[in-house]
Order: sequence, then C-alpha cells, then structure tokens
Amino acid sequence: MASQAHLERLQARLERLRHTVQADLEALPTLTPEPILSDSDSAGGVKLDPLQTPGDQSAANTVRPGNIPSAPESEPNPDRRYVWLPDAESSYNPTALPAPVRLTNTVTSPPSTLLPCTDLNRGDLGSATKHYCPIVALSRYPYKWCNKTHSQDIAAAFFDQGKFWTREWDLYYVWDIDDHVKPLVLVHEAQVQTLLAEINSRLKLSLRITGEQREDALVSRFPDHPRCRPRYLGRSRSRAEYDSMAGNAPEPGFRAAGEPEGRPLDGRSLEAFKKLMAESFEAQKAKSKAMRAKKQQARLLKHKTLSDQFKRTQRYLGLRPTANVAVTGPGGPPPAIDPKQPTPFTFDQSVVFVCVDVESYERAHHKITEVGIATLDTGELSNVPPGVDGENWRRYVRARHFRIKENAHLVNTDFVRGCPDRFDYGQSTMVSLDEAPKHIAACFSPPFGAHHSNGDDGIEHLMGSMSNTEKRNLIFLGHDTLGDVKYLQNLGYDPLNIDNLLEALDTAVMYRVWRREQNPTALDKILNDFDIAGFNVHNAGNDAVFTVQAMLAICVREASIRGSTEMDNQRRDDRDTRRTAALEEAEQRVKGDAEGWSDYELEGDGGPPVPLTVNPPAPGPSQSIFNGQNRVDKRGTSKGGRGEGPRSAAYDTHEQRQAERGRADRFQRGGNRSYTRGGHVENSNRGRERGCGRGRGRGIANTPPTDNAPDDPVHYNW
Repeated sequence: MASQAHLERLQARLERLRHTVQADLEALPTLTPEPILSDSDSAGGVKLDPLQTPGDQSAANTVRPGNIPSAPESEPNPDRRYVWLPDAESSYNPTALPAPVRLTNTVTSPPSTLLPCTDLNRGDLGSATKHYCPIVALSRYPYKWCNKTHSQDIAAAFFDQGKFWTREWDLYYVWDIDDHVKPLVLVHEAQVQTLLAEINSRLKLSLRITGEQREDALVSRFPDHPRCRPRYLGRSRSRAEYDSMAGNAPEPGFRAAGEPEGRPLDGRSLEAFKKLMAESFEAQKAKSKAMRAKKQQARLLKHKTLSDQFKRTQRYLGLRPTANVAVTGPGGPPPAIDPKQPTPFTFDQSVVFVCVDVESYERAHHKITEVGIATLDTGELSNVPPGVDGENWRRYVRARHFRIKENAHLVNTDFVRGCPDRFDYGQSTMVSLDEAPKHIAACFSPPFGAHHSNGDDGIEHLMGSMSNTEKRNLIFLGHDTLGDVKYLQNLGYDPLNIDNLLEALDTAVMYRVWRREQNPTALDKILNDFDIAGFNVHNAGNDAVFTVQAMLAICVREASIRGSTEMDNQRRDDRDTRRTAALEEAEQRVKGDAEGWSDYELEGDGGPPVPLTVNPPAPGPSQSIFNGQNRVDKRGTSKGGRGEGPRSAAYDTHEQRQAERGRADRFQRGGNRSYTRGGHVENSNRGRERGCGRGRGRGIANTPPTDNAPDDPVHYNW
C-alpha cells in the first residue's frame, strides 16, 4: 500500500510538470531531423554493435541496429555525428578510452637562447678577463634596475612565476674573505646581455647595462688572483637546481685538479676585493645603500623646496630680506624682527594673498556647498607693526562667503558639524552654480574681496587708491592648496589661468618647516598652537580667514625669535619630545609582544597531544585564546586584512594617530577635512573596514573590543 501511494504521488508530480512545460514545448518549432543510420564509417555514421542482453530480456524488446534501414549513400563527412536510438544498448566503454591529458601549473617560459657546451668542471677558475653579474641582483632587474615604466611588462614576460630561473645559467661562485656563510653566485655578462637582447626584441625596448649600474656593482670584473676569481659551479635550469648548487658550493680553500698554488694576495688587491664583494652583496638587496642614499638625497631636496617656500612667504610679508641685501654675516640667519615695530625689510613683489577654502557635501563630494575667499593686500601693511604672531595685521584681512543655491539644503552632520549659516566676518552671499565662477573671479581683481557684505565702508577710497591699469602680483593660498584648486576647477573657475598669479603657497607646508615635522598638521591644531580662537569652523569663509591668520602667525613667530636662545630651546624640546614618544612607543610594543608568552607560562602542563589535522582544532581549556586587555586576536574581520582588529589605548602608535587621515586636514589631525572634502572615513582601520572616498583610512582603529565581536583564534597546525 505504501508503495502504491508513493507511485501515485510521483505520477501526480509528473502530470503537474507536464502541464507546466506543455506551453513551452508547443512553442518550439516542429522539425523532423533526417535520420543518418548508416553503419559505414565513410558516410560519417557511427557503427553501433549490438551488445549481449541479459537472459531474462526477450528478443522482442531488444532493438538491434541491423534491423533499421540504412540511410542513402552520402559524401564523406569529417564531422562525426551521433544518433540517439530509443531503447538501444550503448556501446560506450569508458575503461577502453585513453587516459585524459591533465593540464599542470607549469610555468611557460619565453624561448631563450640555449647555452653552448662548456669544458669547465665544478671548481675550475673562470676567465680573469670576463665581467660577472650577481644572479640574485639580476633576478631583481625589473624591480630595481630598470625604468619603472616598463617594469611590469618585463617582469610578466621574463621574470614572474619562476620564468627567470627556468632559463639556462652557467653559475660561478666566489667566497668572501671573512664571511663564509654563503658564496656570491655569479653569471657571465654575456648571458646578461643575451637576456637583455631577448627582452628588447620581444618588448621593442632598448635596454642596456649602464655605467651607473656598473658603478653599483651589477656587473663587475674581479681581481686576477685564484682567491678572488669566480669558479665554475654548474649549469642550472630551475630554482631548485640553483639552490642546490649554491648550498653545496666547494669550500673557500678548494683548488681544481692540477691547479697550482696561488701567490699571496697583496694588501691593495685584498682591500679592492673586499670592497667589491661588499658592493656585490649590497647589489643583491632589494634596497641597496645606493638606493637609500638616493632617497635620502631626494628627501633633503624636498626639505629644501619646502624651506624655500617658507622663506619666500616671509619675503612677501617683509619679514626676511632678499638675497641681494647684506644684513648679516656669511652663513648666519637674518636678524630677528621686533613685532612692535614696522618690518625693517621691503614687501617683496608687493603681492596680494588670495586664500580659498571650499566645502563639499560629505555624502557626495562633487556637490560643492560653500566657497570662502579671504584676501590680504601687503600694500596696506606698510608702516604697520605686525604685532605678536601678526595679530595687528589680521584686521586687514577681507573675506567673502558664497553659498551655492542649488546645494544650500545640503549640510554636513555625520562626519563633521557644518555651519554654513555662521559666517563671522560679514554676510554670506547666495549664488547659483552658473554665477559662482564670476563671483570668485571678482575676488582675484581689485578691490580684492572688499565688499559691502563684509562691512568695508571704505571701498570707494580703496578703489581710488588703486590703479585700474596695474596688475598686482597674486599669491594663491590654502591649507592643502591643491585640493582647493581642483574644487575651483570643477566649479568652472581655473585659477591656474591667471597670468599675474606668481605661485601657490600652503600653510600646511609652512607649519611643517616651522616645527620640522614629517607630516602635515590640521589647521585647528595650528590655531591652538598660536592661541588663535577658531570658532565656527567648517564654514568656508571662516576657514579661509583662519588660514591667513595661521600664515601670519607662523611667519611672524619665526621671524621674531630666529637666531635666539628661545629658538634653540624650542628645537631641543621638540627633539626631546619626539625621542620620548618614540621610546615609549617602542617600549609598549616590546611589552605587548612579551605578554603573549608570559601570561600562560604557569597555567597547565600543555594538555594532551594535538594530532595532525587539516582542519583547525577547536580550542580546549588548556588552549586558551590570548584575548587580554591590550591585544585582541582579530585579523581583519571585514574587507582588507593588513590591519589588526581593535587595540587598546596602550597601543596608540603614530600609525593609529594617523589612522583616519584623509587629506591634509584642517580641524582634526587627519580626518575632518577629508570627511567634508572628499575623504570621509566611517571606521578606517584597514583590518575591519576601509575608508571611503578620497582619503582612505590606513591605520588601526583605536576602539575598545566589544562582547559581541567574534574572537577568531589563530591556530598553528604542524
């Protein structure tokens, strides 16, 4: 009965399925295929031999191919076609088929030139007139020795995935005088030239061994002495063969059969050989001394460039003399100024500073909501003492604040607290997107931001004192200036097209030079350093004024104390502070690394044996997961994976303090400006969540662990 009920259910299902697909079947075109049933191989058919049927199967139920009439003769068909015969026995026998060809993950190397046979035996001296190249240094050719433009193409074609080591190489070795840990393995320069020729031919390049590369010991000639000359090691065709040969090289005192004893090595040749070996081993490193020296030189050049920008700013403000004015002895700094007296130097170029700040919507950074412009005409500062940190000059700053009408309803609230209606230096002006470029351009020409909206009652007098034909030299000022320039370009106004624009200056750079710091500092921290009250920040007009005030404070403070004991004390205190912070950071790191070993040293006896397993074992009582207060065993539970999970404040390292750095920020070190201007970060630790926008977070979030966060252990399976 149960079987009968089950059969009925199956039939009902089949009936429902038939009704479901019936409409689709009826929609198909009715085509009658031409039967091709010939047993002839020449006709393209497939011969189906009858198979032996079981004994209980009647002959009437067996369909034999021989009983079916064959198709007419046709032209030979190279494409073999198969015909399905209902109820016929299949002659397919998988055991009779040949084994399938399986693809392997072998690396296909580009065809290389085969080396001729050699008469050298292992340990024989190489030629004293040949030049040799360290093979490890050569293996890093696309990453270290060639132009970065072609690096990836060269690496993909000839080096990556073991292609370099599958070439034939005649290996030579030479031992250092003092270090006998491993020999220096070399190849002939001729084989290097062959490789470069193949690269040039395939990629249409013109690579060659340069003189600079020879100076850096990529290719060298060794002294003609048995102790210094390279000896033949063998011919390798894979990385495994190379490792085996290099690990089993003959000892330093080895001499080939019949080789006479060499003469003593003189002092000059010994020193030259030691120097050559040191340079050759250095050439094999990913970052050599030469490269580090180049980077150091580039860093010094960058520091000079930043310092020159700072000096030019002081010249524009009359705080530093030009080079052709002799006011001090050779090698000494210019004399300090008295901030209570007018500046003793001329205002170089008689410039007008035009500072721009742009605010955008935090959820869509292409939607500009505010533009703030502050101007300072140095022509008005003559005979005016700057005051402490330039406070007397601040009243000459004029500001405009433009709000974009189409985006006025967009106010930042999530990542920063926007305040577009709190402009403190005049009245805001509502403009449309089409009118914005015209209003911005007006601030770059006389009267340079003077407007009834900012309470300037002397506009007519100011315009009367200005020449309509004279073009004043302009300085574009900002805090992270490049970002503001790009925003203006997107808005339809390109300040780079102004013909009387001398240059662009950045207060972030000025403060770096003043404090000798490696990274930019947020604008709010600069204001705090000089006790400047920065209220209603993130208003574009206020921010532009604060940027000009920061420039004045930095330049006047440095000019007031340069060359004095106060300046020396400040530099010393800054160095001591950085040294103390670095030591504390290193101490915390070492302490945290040691805690993982000592916390459970006295707990338990190690537990039962852990069998070898592919899957990670479940942690038992004696295999407690280290999850103390200062370290949490999380390795990136969301996107990313380089950063660790949350850490406590004890690990508030420099990288953590920079964790939410987007652009060079104005109001929180490394995050606020990026939030509002193209780099908001929701929770920017790379291990858990990545930052969004232009300023992606790269650090480690300094948030406490939560109870509901999964504690994924790290297991070591031996």
